[in-house]
Amino acid sequence: MSIRNEGNIFDYILDNVNIIDVISNYITVERSGKNYKALCPFHNEKTASFIISEEKQLFHCFGCGAAGNAIGFITQYENLDSIDAVEFLADKYHVDISQFSKGANQKNTSQHAKYYDILRDAAVFYYKNLRVHPEAMLYLEKRGIHMDVVKQFGLGFSNDAWAELLKSMSQKYSTKDLESVGLIIANKDNTSYYDRFRNRIIFPIINPKGKVIGFGGRVMDDSLPKYLNSPETEVFNKSQTLYGLNLAKSKLSDKKQLIIAEGYMDVIALHTYGFTNAVATLGTALTADHGRLMRRYADEVIICYDSDFAGQKATLRSLDVLRGLIDKVKIIVLGENLDPDEYLKKYGSDKFREKIDNAITATEYRINHLMQAYNLNNDQEKIEFLSKAVLIIGELSNAFEKNLFIDNLSNQLQVSRELIAQEVFKENYNANSQYGFHTKIKQQDTVVKLSSDRKRYLERQLVTYYIHKFDTLDETQKLLISQFNYTTELQEIIDYIISYYNQHQTFNMQHIIENADLSISTGLVEIIHGHLDHIADIDIDHVIHNLMLLNIDEEIEALKLLLKGAEVKSDLQHQIKNKIIEKQAITLKIRNHKFKN
Repeated sequence: MSIRNEGNIFDYILDNVNIIDVISNYITVERSGKNYKALCPFHNEKTASFIISEEKQLFHCFGCGAAGNAIGFITQYENLDSIDAVEFLADKYHVDISQFSKGANQKNTSQHAKYYDILRDAAVFYYKNLRVHPEAMLYLEKRGIHMDVVKQFGLGFSNDAWAELLKSMSQKYSTKDLESVGLIIANKDNTSYYDRFRNRIIFPIINPKGKVIGFGGRVMDDSLPKYLNSPETEVFNKSQTLYGLNLAKSKLSDKKQLIIAEGYMDVIALHTYGFTNAVATLGTALTADHGRLMRRYADEVIICYDSDFAGQKATLRSLDVLRGLIDKVKIIVLGENLDPDEYLKKYGSDKFREKIDNAITATEYRINHLMQAYNLNNDQEKIEFLSKAVLIIGELSNAFEKNLFIDNLSNQLQVSRELIAQEVFKENYNANSQYGFHTKIKQQDTVVKLSSDRKRYLERQLVTYYIHKFDTLDETQKLLISQFNYTTELQEIIDYIISYYNQHQTFNMQHIIENADLSISTGLVEIIHGHLDHIADIDIDHVIHNLMLLNIDEEIEALKLLLKGAEVKSDLQHQIKNKIIEKQAITLKIRNHKFKN
């Protein structure tokens, strides 16, 4: 979708959806004072700290810090980028955003919407068809796919007929559109059409926004081709699509880890056994576009392909593709020429979890795979292996990792560590360093950084002390605190807290979170978290005196500015003089206070 003005479309969506409606579709919210509260969906908690302001159309979690508007909530919860989140909300709440496209793009947007409708209706057709064909249901049952999984993935069935889908769908859509989305094929003479998928289990392919964009079909016998996918269309590109991502994206834990397998059945098996972060390519090799797509959702990718020769080859190719795209890539080695579906059925989820926990790095996999091609009991072959292995290790950017692999090879092959290190580090090898690390680490002096904004720091100490030690303050201290000129961001918070204590006997942060303006409650939480651990060390008299000095300095500077433009200067000069005397008196108090303590 081509957006004419991103700022406008964002504002337009936010003006047409209510954040309470959006969030309440995902979690239970309840009114609390002027705001709404809920258990945060982004971290585990027992006490509601997730606050939603209908007035400001914003949310904020005081537990994990998640915050934003309705679009921000969808981007986090549905794992979508901002443009996809806008389109998701527009579709869900029937907001017409076609005005933000123009010309051919507006036409394409309208056409794509029609294609999505066709593909959705086709998915419903296949799903209903499965329910009335016991032979297809029996096949799935034998594969361990029960009705709950059928519903979860929207699985269906295509009859062994030439034009059943065509007859059903042509009542609503043109043959041209049905052909455009890959559901039907013209015969050689272009005189008629027939269904692309016949006598196959159907796997709807759904994008991260929940739109059906294509289908995969699998035979139930040994006929070929075993799998058949939709062709490339305006809404479906195999090199940019991952099967199961629509489900996996919302199941990712804080670890942000994706498992990538090779096919539909592997993904379904993994999800069935509890590994809901599994996705797969669609009958095509992993591409850079796949890597970039996974990077949007995960920090770590675990490759879990078949253990046969073809699977090993695909793994090596995938490692090359993901290099530079995904920082953390690991590989599960299943063994016994098993694929993930077969391994899970044979050994179960606990053993597979062990495989995940023991997944190896890309470098380890490359070296292990290389090792299989050599007889390491033969000195000549050992030399050939080492000459290639050091090249693999040399590609690592981290010297510590290089050192670990050097140690491993040295121990495993009984070869001098120094010789391997020389080959790995080449011209960067230093005889005075141990495999890339200096034997003596230069000690650096600890540098204590003082806050560049002393006033802001003191104000935050004051707020923390005022909240938790209110009863220990005398009336003079309270009066001084109420009369200070605070920095802009804290003035509103101080005013609120002073007003709060005029109405309440005790401080209740949860009450403030649920009832105060979000900016106030957010600021308070940040301040308290930053200073609460050090409250016993706060010398309130010292803080007050220093803030008095800073306030006097500000007043003196203001008077000096007035003095420059004043015609009669004597009164202003007298005020400045008095302020300087006042400053000297407070400075003396600070010195005496410091001497006493």
